[in-house]
Amino acid sequence: MYRKLTFILAVVFALQLVDPADAQQSTKKPLTVAVLLFNGVELLDFAGPAEVFIVSDHGNAFQVVTVASTTKPIKTMGGVTVIPDYAYSEAPKADIVVVPGGAMSNVSDEGVSWIKKAHKTSKVTMSVCMGAFLLARAELLDGISATTHRWGLSGLRSSAPNCKVVRSRRFVDSGKIVTTAGVTAGIDGALHIVERLLGKEQADWTANEWMEYKRPDDTKDDN
Repeated sequence: MYRKLTFILAVVFALQLVDPADAQQSTKKPLTVAVLLFNGVELLDFAGPAEVFIVSDHGNAFQVVTVASTTKPIKTMGGVTVIPDYAYSEAPKADIVVVPGGAMSNVSDEGVSWIKKAHKTSKVTMSVCMGAFLLARAELLDGISATTHRWGLSGLRSSAPNCKVVRSRRFVDSGKIVTTAGVTAGIDGALHIVERLLGKEQADWTANEWMEYKRPDDTKDDN
């Protein structure tokens, strides 16, 4: 009887130490973040957002995978070698899709088809920098507001004539589509998505505590 009572007290004590919110979060399946890769992809365009998602909620909320035409090594802009996790045909269903910029001409029609397909079932699809032009190729910018690197703003107006192109913004949230300005702005867009899905406290922890990154005051939605 004494042993049974001791065991019960130990369990009760242990439960008191566990935050119910933490316990609930630990049982949730991480959201899958699929990051597009291709030869000549801009390194920080995909690595910055990937870092945000990888560390958010202490690494519990997201699982980041990379997707390309094949799983053969690719060279980023600048020559860093990266091995993609999945080919388009084998990629898992994505909750969040990240489309970076770089040498976008190396993204085939098959790649654009994958973007379209992944977007249909995603919660959010985000472009970084010139990656907005890939969303334009996929016809995902019609009727919404979007942005890109400042060097590409006029070109995006031509590529997506039915899109309202926004300048001087780090990111533009148009609901299911989030687009960002150049390179480092992808970090801001990813942190914004984390805030949308997990709350401001989690986004601030990721930015301030882990990345030591100062978020800009750019939180206006464009829905």
